[in-house]
Amino acid sequence: MRKEILAYMKKKKICAFIGLLLLCLGFFGGCGSPPDDKAENESAKDNIPYTYAGDSRLKFMNHETCEYDRDASFSENSFNYVQMNKSYDEEERADISHAYFDEHHRLLYVLGYSPAILSGSRSYCEENIYQRNDTENTCRYIYFKSNSMPYEDGFYVAFRYMFEVSDYQFDEEGRLHHSLTYRRDVGSDPNGYSEELFFSRGYEAYYDGDCLMGELNYYDYWGTNEVGAWEYRIYQYDEQGKRILEVATTEDEITLCTYEYQEDAGLVDVYTYLVTEDWELTCDDGRICYFRPQWGAPAVKIVAEDGTVEKELFYGKAMDLGQQHYLIPDEVEKTVDDHMYMVSPGDCLWNIAYKRYGHGEYYDLIYRMNRNIIGGDEELLLPGMRLYVPEVGNAQDTKVN
Repeated sequence: MRKEILAYMKKKKICAFIGLLLLCLGFFGGCGSPPDDKAENESAKDNIPYTYAGDSRLKFMNHETCEYDRDASFSENSFNYVQMNKSYDEEERADISHAYFDEHHRLLYVLGYSPAILSGSRSYCEENIYQRNDTENTCRYIYFKSNSMPYEDGFYVAFRYMFEVSDYQFDEEGRLHHSLTYRRDVGSDPNGYSEELFFSRGYEAYYDGDCLMGELNYYDYWGTNEVGAWEYRIYQYDEQGKRILEVATTEDEITLCTYEYQEDAGLVDVYTYLVTEDWELTCDDGRICYFRPQWGAPAVKIVAEDGTVEKELFYGKAMDLGQQHYLIPDEVEKTVDDHMYMVSPGDCLWNIAYKRYGHGEYYDLIYRMNRNIIGGDEELLLPGMRLYVPEVGNAQDTKVN
């Protein structure tokens, strides 16, 4: 009996050893089994920077490794005044057709066109106007799109049917701080103006020294604060001024990006997260930024250190940038007068054409454009009449820029 028990125990030990060996082979070799999803997720978490590794309100989305020195301080939305304030040299000015420049050789006016107009057919033109105030670091950009009509040895611009105006405010370093754009579409009056010109888009930037701390973009209101889209971004930096954090809020989602650097390689790693629950960020100046991914409450709420609410952005609404009525300010309406002429005592169409074009022969073009105002007698001009004086181009304007 004792021999049988010893034999049974020996057999049991052999089976246990074989089982343990197979288990070890399965653990280390995989034995062809599919990967464990839980283990894979845990492995992915190991790549998340320690600061947010344990934050259950953030969902890890992506890890990007940069193989080049990428500059994370650059903002795609920032606008440099140098672009609008460029001074063109003599050769460049010669290559830009039908353009006027100021004393600093900056663009004041440029006419774009469709060369098809020279074939004698109706076509279109685009007019770009720049009004700068160097003392206040502002620039107003005005855009017209118009029909083009053949006229003797050239063409003229008639019936503007689209209009846009943008006001830009820059700082002393040429960085864009604020912009507002208004736009009108096709209208029914003879010169193509619609009666209403609505707010189209806006931009604000917030700086702390050399660092861009936040950006706000708005798009397309069309007369109401109940529609439109907006995007808000906030940034943080390290002691060397390198951007280490970016939070982007839209009406679709809130994402968070962290940036990691190496001393000799610059930016090397970017980690992206999705904010899935209410989340807050404390800034260096004591402000607290609250982010909420769900509808029904402010998507972004910024509270100062003393408890004052500095900014609130709501889903489905766009109520910032001081836009209360969403229609263009009255003083902007003056920009439509740049092609209008007020008749003075003693004026005739010939001298008006000479003042505007340097060629009195264009008087009949002015009459053609304003016959419904002047009437059947082209010599009967009354003081106070407002006449439309179109832009005139010719074959010289078909040069390729």
